[in-house]
Amino acid sequence: EPFFNPQEFAATKPIKGFRAFCFGGSTVFGRPYEGETSFCKWLELELSAADPARSYEIINCGGVSYASYRLVPLVKEVLHYQPDLVILATGHNEFLEDRTYQAIKTRSALRVKLENAAYSLRLLNLAHQWMGQGKTDHKVELSPEVEPKLDTASGYASYHRDDAWRERVIAQFEESVRTMVSDCRVAGVPVILVKLGANLRDCPPFKSEHQPGLSADQERVWQEAFEAGAAADLANAPAAVGFYRKAEAIDAEYALLDYRIARTLDGLGRKPEALQYYSKAKEQDVCPLRILAPFQEILARVAAETGAPLVDAQALIAAEAPDFIPGFDWYLDHVHPNIGGHQRIAQALAEQVWRSGLSPHTCPWTVEKRRLAYAQHLQQLGPRYFSDGRRRVVWLDTWARRQRLSAEALPRDAQGYARLGFRCLDLGDEAGAREALDKALRSDQAALGLIRARARELESEGRAEAAASLLQNRANAGARPALRQGDSTICRTSLL
Repeated sequence: EPFFNPQEFAATKPIKGFRAFCFGGSTVFGRPYEGETSFCKWLELELSAADPARSYEIINCGGVSYASYRLVPLVKEVLHYQPDLVILATGHNEFLEDRTYQAIKTRSALRVKLENAAYSLRLLNLAHQWMGQGKTDHKVELSPEVEPKLDTASGYASYHRDDAWRERVIAQFEESVRTMVSDCRVAGVPVILVKLGANLRDCPPFKSEHQPGLSADQERVWQEAFEAGAAADLANAPAAVGFYRKAEAIDAEYALLDYRIARTLDGLGRKPEALQYYSKAKEQDVCPLRILAPFQEILARVAAETGAPLVDAQALIAAEAPDFIPGFDWYLDHVHPNIGGHQRIAQALAEQVWRSGLSPHTCPWTVEKRRLAYAQHLQQLGPRYFSDGRRRVVWLDTWARRQRLSAEALPRDAQGYARLGFRCLDLGDEAGAREALDKALRSDQAALGLIRARARELESEGRAEAAASLLQNRANAGARPALRQGDSTICRTSLL
């Protein structure tokens, strides 16, 4: 504690027992809630219902702020505890700690610049590996407990663009994942990999920096175009895109610029282009607290090479989001799925367990039986469960210095207000949900479709009362005056 959920299991596994260990960071843990609504718990319910003849233990080994390299010894340890399955869902926390690789510990400023340029050339990187000269020193001295950089007052300021360090972090991630999979295979324990996703639509990048080498004149022209785009954004979106493109031609690596282009294209209905720029904003984030594409590619590659099944949670949740761009409709903050997202991941994992022959599927759940089982489980959690999640989100927003970009994430249209309302409801903030949904409906009655769809989703999650509250908000909104441009909502979950 406080990094892990308290977990207990018998030293000797029951004769008819099935025991799985789930590893990862705070998503596996269940944040911003507790482990009782993590996909680990929903998976246990799914497998137990399908096979009542056995006892199922899905042990939650999600460590808050734990990166892959900290999971390696834990996976090695639990292989002594008679596991039938290991599940790995990692990738969000790789840049949290200030690990200094010996090979780049004392680089001069000139060397940093040269190495960053060199590592941006994939061909040179591959050539170094082929010649045996690109072996990186991944040995780092770690404290006994996690020490996130953002826990310190100067932690946020310490994040800067450093491509050589980034490449070594990526290399260490691959090494860690391969080690864990290899250890499981040697022990004869099946392993399932999970590719996590992230909030794209409602999460501006945490930190942006210009590409190195810009002259003072270039920065001045870039800033003028950037500000002109912002000024034109709401009144003349096509003109705003033009200004942003001018800035992009000077420096295409500034993450917040990518996010603003995405947001403007989104409002213009150019959804595929918007998705590309939302994704690029995440990849260019100088303070990367969301899983990056190279990590997702590594997981897919390791799965393909080793035969380990891969559950693509990123694609699973994106497929449920409008335009395949998830926001607050499926994520409660930058990376943590809502309860419905966790349930979807658990259902996909259960399907994979059954396909792999690890567990029989003798008593399939009907939709109604699943809904009732979900509802019964949620009723046991108590009335404060969701509001406690809201408190943790507020803390997390402060920890990540989100107040600096609060204006960037304010809703701009009916869909944005609706997503914010859904998020408030997920966090037990009914007043905030009512306010946001009122503004969604007064802005555009087409938001009714989103609200009805969300109510159906809440019903399937076992949250009938939340669904009823959502529909009541919709009914009450009809008599209220239309929303004036410039109105904003105050969600009691703070900021975003």
